[in-house]
Amino acid sequence: MGYLAASINNFDLQICQSPLDLQKVAKLRYQCYRSVDAIREHAQEEFLDLYDGRANTKSCMVYEDDQLVGSIRACVYAPELGNLSIPAFEVYKEDIQQAIGLDKVIVESNRFVITQEKADSKVLFKVPFRFIVLNINKFDADYVITAVRPKHVPLYQRFLTMEPISQPKKYPGIEVDMVLMAGNCKKGMNALTAREPMYAIPAYEVENYSL
Repeated sequence: MGYLAASINNFDLQICQSPLDLQKVAKLRYQCYRSVDAIREHAQEEFLDLYDGRANTKSCMVYEDDQLVGSIRACVYAPELGNLSIPAFEVYKEDIQQAIGLDKVIVESNRFVITQEKADSKVLFKVPFRFIVLNINKFDADYVITAVRPKHVPLYQRFLTMEPISQPKKYPGIEVDMVLMAGNCKKGMNALTAREPMYAIPAYEVENYSL
């Protein structure tokens, strides 16, 4: 299913379906990470990693009119997907094991980027997480995790009722210290969807979605 939502406050949310889609996302990631000096400059001007090609991973794109303005990626750790590794395990695995356990279904939200021009948009900030919620629903996840800059910890505590479970560490692929945060999906999803109606995803959309 390529079309995730017709429109959310003039933003269109679409699932990456082709190599061209992923290339567009890679270029956006590069531009956004370079703008905050999170990665070094290189001639290709794209940012991909080994997880982009894995069966437990998928990215989405957010468009405003014809312009790509945001993206996010979901990586799923679940028995039905062979318990393939997720990026957070590279540096936070002990923290995850201690706080959550490795016997849980986990959706990791990562590679969240927004263009500089839209960085202050409160609506656009929320839109990509609808894709994360879709994955949470599809795989009946126990926990959702994401790594954020230390200064953004309070925002994620308020917005997604997530709590920090690690000290700041270098996240794989970028030269930035990040704190890993986790949220209990079984306890928090009902409150989140009640607070943010865009996250109340209809059953047919969940059924038609696949990684």
